[in-house]
Amino acid sequence: MTGSLLAAPVYRAVDDNGLPLSGALLQFYETGTTTPTNVYTSSALTTPLSNPVVADSGGLFAPIYLDPTVTYRCQLLTSAGSLIEDIDPLSLNVTEATQAQVNAGEVTGVYVSPAKLGAWTGVAGALGYTPLNKAGDTASNLRLNSADTPDVFSAGYLGLPVGEEDVSYSLASNNCGEMIRAGSATGIAYTIPPVASVAWPVGTAIVFRNVGAGVVTLTPGAGVTFLKAGSGTPSATIALAQWGLCTAIMETANNWVFSGEGMT
Repeated sequence: MTGSLLAAPVYRAVDDNGLPLSGALLQFYETGTTTPTNVYTSSALTTPLSNPVVADSGGLFAPIYLDPTVTYRCQLLTSAGSLIEDIDPLSLNVTEATQAQVNAGEVTGVYVSPAKLGAWTGVAGALGYTPLNKAGDTASNLRLNSADTPDVFSAGYLGLPVGEEDVSYSLASNNCGEMIRAGSATGIAYTIPPVASVAWPVGTAIVFRNVGAGVVTLTPGAGVTFLKAGSGTPSATIALAQWGLCTAIMETANNWVFSGEGMT
């Protein structure tokens, strides 16, 4: 015989304000009586839990398994024993979903175990994505930053990846959202190509940092306009001296605005 995991009335006891009830109690009886009856630590139904079951300081109860041959009465009480709720009988009418139902997305109010769900085929297709539950799981069909199709609304980095470019360089889509760092002793040039060459989305942001003695000259590609923050006059180029740092944002197609220190 296999026990049923308690799905009601609570996993966590909270008060009327949604705050956890530390040390709350779940007392189990035979239906219609005040005769205590066992609940268990696992579906094997071999190790009884204390009765009442005591919640932790966050109001959370350990997993509780019920004997399907027993009809239970359950009382939820405060740690001091004041009654909060009396449920009699405690219903176990929770239906497990079939694979066909899950794949079709056509049912509600049912459950399926994570282990069983993970073993089924077709679930990812029905959901439109592969569920991620742990480190190492691979995301699919998410808007992730891509060198081929950069997207300012993608899931991306929490910080700035730093890429070193110590020779003249033409920016590519994988530089979207990065810091490009120069450490050259002689002058070099970075070119920002137009949208026709690189599909920059509006709102693309790129940071430039120069730690080398050579000046970094930021050069617009064909049809690209550079503006410095605080000025409405386009700049033919922007020079970034040693120790300078600036941020470039494409605020409209092919129009980049620059702000920072050490730039002229």
